[in-house]
Amino acid sequence: MKTSNSNKCNLSPLALCILTALGSSAAVAQQTTGVERTEVAGAQVQNTESTAAKLQKEQEQDLEKVIVVGSSIKGLNVTGALPVSLMDQKDIDAIAATSGADLFAAIPSNGNVNFNGNDVVSGVYASRGDVASINLRSIGTGNTLVLLNGRRLVQHPGSQTENSVPVTTVNMNAIPVMGIRRVEVLHDGAAAIYGSDAVAGVVNSEMRSDFDGYRFDVQYGDAENISRSKLNMNMLGGWFLNDQATNLTLSMNYYKASEVMASELPYSADSDLRPFLEGTDWEGDTNFRNTSSTTPWGRFVASQRVAGLTTAAGQFHIEPVDGSDFNQQCVLANGLCIDSGSVSSDQYFNTNGSRTLLPETERANAFLFINHEMESGTELYGELSYYWAESNSQRGETATLTSAPVTISKDAHWNPLGSGINRVAGYDIPAEGLDITIDSYRVVDAGVRQINVVNTTYRGLAGARGNFGNWDWDSAVLYSAAKTDDTTYNRTSLTKFQQAVNRTDASAYNPFCGATCNSQASMEPFLVNISRVGETELALVDYKLSNPNLFSLPAGNVGVAFGTEWRYESFENDYDDRLDGTTVYTDAVTGTVYETDVMGSSGQPDADGSRNVFSAFVELAGPLISPEMDIPLVEKLDFQLAGRYERYNDVGSVFKPKAVLSWYPAQSVQIRASYAEGFRAPNLEQLHTARTNRVNYPIDYYRCQASVNKGDIANLSACSGTDSIENIRLGNPNLKPEKDYNYGFGMVYTPAFVDNLTLTADFWRIEQEDLVGIRSFQNIADLDYLYRMNGSSNPNVIRSAPTADDIAFFAGSGLEAVGDMMDIYGLFENLDSRTTEGLDLGIYYKLNRTSFGDFDFKLNGAKLLKSYQSIDEESAKLAALGITLDDVGDMIQMDGRPEWQASGTVTWRYDNWGAGLHAKYVGDYYDTSAVHDETGDFWHVSSWNTVSLYGQYSFDEGAMDGMRLRVGVRNLFDREPPLADETYGYDASLHSSEGRYFYVSLQANFF
Repeated sequence: MKTSNSNKCNLSPLALCILTALGSSAAVAQQTTGVERTEVAGAQVQNTESTAAKLQKEQEQDLEKVIVVGSSIKGLNVTGALPVSLMDQKDIDAIAATSGADLFAAIPSNGNVNFNGNDVVSGVYASRGDVASINLRSIGTGNTLVLLNGRRLVQHPGSQTENSVPVTTVNMNAIPVMGIRRVEVLHDGAAAIYGSDAVAGVVNSEMRSDFDGYRFDVQYGDAENISRSKLNMNMLGGWFLNDQATNLTLSMNYYKASEVMASELPYSADSDLRPFLEGTDWEGDTNFRNTSSTTPWGRFVASQRVAGLTTAAGQFHIEPVDGSDFNQQCVLANGLCIDSGSVSSDQYFNTNGSRTLLPETERANAFLFINHEMESGTELYGELSYYWAESNSQRGETATLTSAPVTISKDAHWNPLGSGINRVAGYDIPAEGLDITIDSYRVVDAGVRQINVVNTTYRGLAGARGNFGNWDWDSAVLYSAAKTDDTTYNRTSLTKFQQAVNRTDASAYNPFCGATCNSQASMEPFLVNISRVGETELALVDYKLSNPNLFSLPAGNVGVAFGTEWRYESFENDYDDRLDGTTVYTDAVTGTVYETDVMGSSGQPDADGSRNVFSAFVELAGPLISPEMDIPLVEKLDFQLAGRYERYNDVGSVFKPKAVLSWYPAQSVQIRASYAEGFRAPNLEQLHTARTNRVNYPIDYYRCQASVNKGDIANLSACSGTDSIENIRLGNPNLKPEKDYNYGFGMVYTPAFVDNLTLTADFWRIEQEDLVGIRSFQNIADLDYLYRMNGSSNPNVIRSAPTADDIAFFAGSGLEAVGDMMDIYGLFENLDSRTTEGLDLGIYYKLNRTSFGDFDFKLNGAKLLKSYQSIDEESAKLAALGITLDDVGDMIQMDGRPEWQASGTVTWRYDNWGAGLHAKYVGDYYDTSAVHDETGDFWHVSSWNTVSLYGQYSFDEGAMDGMRLRVGVRNLFDREPPLADETYGYDASLHSSEGRYFYVSLQANFF
């Protein structure tokens, strides 16, 4: 590839070169987005050098091209006006990332990662398997635009819910880490340049190109405290053809990690985390008991009361003999007992006993970059990439939902209140027997649910770029598609389960024995496999034209860029026939029809949607004042103006501007400011999913109030959750794009008295309006409490008719008796506004050519100053009553939003020796899912820090010439994640359970 002299730089060391090329503001960490190298030149001209020396030059050698994310003007001489941070090869080495999740989690401004691949609990609807997201500024998944070589990536075909709203993400694990040259992070709103989603910033991964030679790398590691092992094999190859006019660069990666069970660690082995509260102010508190009331002992409701066995409403459960329990009647033929009412808490089920903590994961990535320079100077280039991953894990045994009960016929063989031979004697049961409804039961004897998720993504791009006069042009066509096939084995068909339970001979399934007496033959007929197939597509055609010297001002040349883009996006979710309503469950006894035939899962209709987007942008940038003008207190003053228009065929049109100023009062001091307007279009699932059903467990404060009135509990804070309910969320095709206003103000200081030192500080503020939201299931239930206390009710909360037990429960409370909540409805709407502020700090220092070698220091910190979600009038009434509201009001240090995060790297090179250290800090915050029974305080999640270290030696002679041996350890001090009221006892979106992890890698280079 040819290079223009204006962009060449032959000075050394590298830091001085960058400063010269970009101006004194553009130190490595905050301004440059990295360097395109000419590896082949170094390899051929210096053919007498050792391989180790060539590897050193690979990271320090000539600048071929400087690309600044946040601007589309090629060759622009005005840079550094926006806060941009860079992760280069040294940082990637120190982080020791084996996946995109590891790499991008190291960005300090990255918040909680809700797509993290460890979720085996949320069911087939959630995004499971090998997937990772990014969340700059902690304002939510989907607010960060992710690019590969400057262009968009296809969305992962799965969603998660944040604030009860489905959000989607690019799968960061689909980016091959081995092939990354650098990661550029623009910490500023960039909708005017890049369009939708660039609210919090832009993350661009630049892949290697123009490589010449071969590189092979094998890494193997083991965790110290768990059965976690990882194998990572990489290959990087590059070939020049056609007299150096054509280059092919291929990177390939294979990764495999073993499965880890929750039982391997003390804080994840048991769902009851209360033992970890001993010795704290929370000792004896009812929080952290996350065991399930749905057990193999079962809770049942007879069609009428049986005196001495059931409650007034016919409720009873099965339990083993307990000599201290005088209420139980041990009358079953198998020696077990019937007890009226609900299962006692000491019999709750440990759902973590058979769960996977970290799934078994196998992944393969391949990325091919092709470029060919024609004699005319036009460059043809292309990209081909493929990603495949398979994840295997297991989830606890299937359990029933109260929203889809199973009725046991009075004629069923094992019905203890029926008409058959297993009918208990001595009680007033009608001769024809009683039907029984299974209210709560876990089919433990059928075994755990095995989960297999296969993800694939492919991407093809063909483009050309060149120049005519001062104009540079670039155009490409891109197509990418992703697919997820999520299958759960060993699920239970409700229809077939009822048939098995209602057989009239001994082959029937017996739910009255604590799931200990059934044969495999009785269970096999009702076991089924359930799947969801999701697919997404992205097609894109763009054209960009730029000129760094459009016209001249007294201070210098002004550059311009124009661009247009057309893109197509689509998604499709094809749910199993037993989930989407094709195969329904009809209760053979009652005749009631339910839209799901899968025990433990709500029904979910198929969904699909697509959109077309046309956009155009313009950008102007240049100097207003230059040093030659000799103006006091203004060494330099640069500007950038940009605007983008986007037209969606489904949500309308938007235009968003951006303005940037960069002022140097002195050569070593830069002050920069920006204002940008942005937007985020509603994702396709929010628009086109007619209905989303989820199972939740809200607190019924109306029943809690009855307990308070009767004196059973002290206050509402002491109340616990209810049985499962259906949370039905309705999509909305009339949603509008979310709007945002982004403000930035920062300073860069490069002191003249210290070489290669840069200090940065940037304040930012993001105001968001018309956020797509929905009231949380808990707040909708809370409004029902508020309305009922004032003589009405919430029509979005559907309750069953009050039973005799309900009437008895409310007696003496002064409140009208109501039934249990069954369904909660909510609609996606443009509801809320949010204001978020923060401060980014950076220190960057290079100490080169000392007698002890070369040192590179980087330290980045991110402080969240404000995070405030608006409270509507109705929610304010709930807050006034002391009811905790979800994700509204002041959210600083709430639920995965720590006030501080920081990371730093130190790398050292001396001759053939090298070492690197990476440290990460995650600040403390509060877990609002745990509220102290007496004080009402939230659980405090402690801060967490980890340190990773490696050492290496590069061989430059003998049989091992060209090889590099590296030994490292991640989480050197074996820091356990802080305790949180979460499924596995810690917050997997911010912390890791892997513990101390040792690895060794061997790299071979052939140039």
